[in-house]
Amino acid sequence: MEKPVKNIPDSPGIYKMLDKDGKIIYVGKAKNLKKRVASYFRKDYEHSSRTKHLLKNVTDMQFIETDTELEALILESNLIKEHRPRYNILMKDDKSYVYIKVDMNEDFPRIRVVREHDLNKEGNKRAHGVHFFGPKLASGKVYETLRILKKIFPFRHCQLDITWLGHDAAGIITSPDKNSVQIKNRVIDFPCLDYSIKRCGGSCIGAISPVEYKKVVQQILDFLSGKSEAVEKSLKAQMAQAAEQKLFEKAARIRDKLFAIQSITEKQKVDEQGRPDTDIVNFTADIGHVYFNVIMIRGGKLINQESFILDALKIAADSAKNSFAEILESFLVQYYEKAANIPKEILVPEVLESKETLEIWLKQSRGDKVTITNPQRGEKNKLLELSLKNAISFAKQYRIKWLAAQQSEGAIKELIEVLGLKDTKLRRIEAYDISHLGGTDTVGSMVVFENGVPAQNQYRHFKIRTITNKPDDYACMEEVLMRRFKYLGNLSDDKELKIKIPNKKDFAYIEKISAEQSDLITGDNLVKNDYLVMKKGDQILGFGRTVKLDEKVTVISSLWINGESRGKHLGYKIMKKLIAKAKLKRVHIHANKSLEDYYAVFGFTMMHEFPDILLKRMSHLCPNMQKNTIYMVFDALKHKVDSSFSAKPDLIVIDGGKGQLGTANLVLKRLKIEIPVISLAKRLEEIYIPGQSAPILLEEGDEALKLLQRLRDEAHRFAITFQRDLHGKRMLGRR
Repeated sequence: MEKPVKNIPDSPGIYKMLDKDGKIIYVGKAKNLKKRVASYFRKDYEHSSRTKHLLKNVTDMQFIETDTELEALILESNLIKEHRPRYNILMKDDKSYVYIKVDMNEDFPRIRVVREHDLNKEGNKRAHGVHFFGPKLASGKVYETLRILKKIFPFRHCQLDITWLGHDAAGIITSPDKNSVQIKNRVIDFPCLDYSIKRCGGSCIGAISPVEYKKVVQQILDFLSGKSEAVEKSLKAQMAQAAEQKLFEKAARIRDKLFAIQSITEKQKVDEQGRPDTDIVNFTADIGHVYFNVIMIRGGKLINQESFILDALKIAADSAKNSFAEILESFLVQYYEKAANIPKEILVPEVLESKETLEIWLKQSRGDKVTITNPQRGEKNKLLELSLKNAISFAKQYRIKWLAAQQSEGAIKELIEVLGLKDTKLRRIEAYDISHLGGTDTVGSMVVFENGVPAQNQYRHFKIRTITNKPDDYACMEEVLMRRFKYLGNLSDDKELKIKIPNKKDFAYIEKISAEQSDLITGDNLVKNDYLVMKKGDQILGFGRTVKLDEKVTVISSLWINGESRGKHLGYKIMKKLIAKAKLKRVHIHANKSLEDYYAVFGFTMMHEFPDILLKRMSHLCPNMQKNTIYMVFDALKHKVDSSFSAKPDLIVIDGGKGQLGTANLVLKRLKIEIPVISLAKRLEEIYIPGQSAPILLEEGDEALKLLQRLRDEAHRFAITFQRDLHGKRMLGRR
C-alpha cells in the first residue's frame, strides 16, 4: 500500500494491517502510533524479510487509540489471541501446553494435568488455594515427573471427587472407615492396589484424614516450587522420630524417599543462594520457527527448564536486530500471560523498547516489582549462554521432525497429482490390512497418517468376529470396513427417514407383520411404546422392539426390515436408536442363529452366561425355536464412537490388489460414503484405482510411492503385532 494518511494520532494504541480481502494479517502496538507506522515506510530503514513480505500484502490499516502504552499492550495481546494474524509471532496452539494443578480447597486434593482451555473454563487460575505449575510443552515429561513423585510421596492419582464426613477432635482416625468419606457418583468397596503397596493413604476408604493427607500434598507443592531443602528437612525429622520409636521399617521407607529426592535435586543445584527467583530467557531462529528456552531458578536452585516454539511467516536466521527484539517481546507477553508463576527478575538477551511497560504489566500479575535485565557480562550473562545452548539443542531436535514433515508435504502433493484428486488436501490418510495364522486369530488393522506423519493415537485394531478358522481376506476386510465406516454412513442424512414410536395405524401394521412372521420372537403381549418404527413418508421400512425385563436387563426381541429395503443396513440404525432408548450399559438380544454374523458386525457378542430372567422368558418357545435361537449382548461402553472413528479420512489405502479394492468400494457404496480409495499390491507395487483396469506404476524411489509404502508397511506391522499377541495369549491359555 501507499504511505498512509498523515492524520494518524500521536497517542499510544494499536494498529491493524489488513490484506485485500479485509482480513487482519498483523496487529501491533505503539507508544506513538504516528512514529511507529511511519517507520514502516522509511526508505532508509532496513526491514526483516518477514516485514518486507508483510508490507507487500497490506492494503489498509486501522487504528485504536488507548490512554496508556500498558492498555495498548493488553489490547494487542487480546486481538492477537482472537484473530491469530498470519504475520504475528505466535506460540503454538494452547492445546500443546499443560499445567500441573493442585486445589488445596479440596478435602483430598487431586494432582491433575490440565490444559490452557481447561484453565479458561475454571476462571481465575490464581484463585486462593489453587496452585499451578507451568506452562509445560512436553506433557510426557510431566507425567514422568508425577510417576517418580508417586514413588516418593503416597498421593492418590485417581480423580475421584472425595468429600470428608468424619470429624473428630484431633482430625485423625485410627482405623479405615469407609463411612467417613463420600465419593460423588461412585461406591468404593475396596481401595485400589496403591493402598496395599503403601503408594496411597487410602483416602477413598477414610484411612487417612484431610489434615494428614494435605501434609503429603504440601511436600509435593514444596518440591515442585523448588523448596526441596524443606522437604528433606521434614523427611529427616520423620526418619529420626520413627527410629526413636523403633519403627525401623518405617524409618527405612522414609530414608529411601530422602535418597530419591536428593538424587533428583543434586542435578538441579545452582550455587547462588542469595539470588532472587529468576527466569533466564533466550532463543534461536531457524527457517520459519523461533525456539525459546526458559530456565527457572527458585530459592537459588535451577528447578526446571522448558522449551517453546514460536511460528512466524518468513522468519530468517539473519533477521534484522530490531526484529529479534520484537520476537522476544512477543514471546514474553504470550508466555507470562500463561505462566503460573512470575519471578522477581527476568534475564533476556535483547534491549526491549517496551521494557518499562512490560515490567508494569508483570507487576500487576505478580503483585510485586519485576525487573527485566539485559546483562552483558558476568554470571548473569553466563546463565543466558546456558539458556541459548539449550535453545539451540531443542532447535536441532525439532529440525529433524520439521524436515520429515516437509518431505511428507512434498509426497502428499505428488500423490494428489498422481491420483488425479481435486479439492483434496489429504490431511488424513487411513490404511487397512488383515493378518491371520492359517485362518485363526484373524485381525484387522487401521493406521492413520496426518499430514504425512503417523498419528499413532489414532490407530485401531479389530478382532474379526464373522470369519473363524478359515482364511477369507475379502470377507474380513468387509467386516473391518463396515465396523469402521458405519459411523459415517450417509443414510442418516436422508431427511425423509424418520425413526419414532409408532402411531395407532403404524402399530396395527406391526401387529399384522408380527403375526405373519414366524421367526419374529415377540413374546405374549405387544405394547406400542416398546417399538420404534422407521418410515419414509407414509411407507414403513422397518421396526424394532425392546422389552425391559427388570432394572438391569433389556432385550431387543424383534427386528424387521421390509424386503425392498434390506441390504442397506437400515436395521443397524433402528438398533442404534433402540439401544439409546434403553439407557443401559448392556442390551441383550435373542435372534435366529442365521443372523449371528449380522449382529456381530454391529457389535453384539455371544453370551456364555445368561441372566435367569432372560432364560425364563425364552422357556415358553417351542423346542425347535429354542434350538435355533442365539443369545448376544451389546456393551455400549465398548462401542462409543471415538475421535478416530468420528473423523472422515481424505483417502483410504487398502493392502492388496483389485479384489481387496472391490470389497472396499462395495462397502463405501453400501453406506453411501464418498471417499477416494486405492489399493497397493506388493508384487510390483501397483496402485489400483476404482474404474481403471490398468494399475498405476511409479518409479522406485518416487516420494508418493514411498509414502504409500510407509502406510502399507505400518498397517501390516500393526496388524501382525496384534495377531501374534492374540495367538500367544490363546496358546498360553490352552496350556
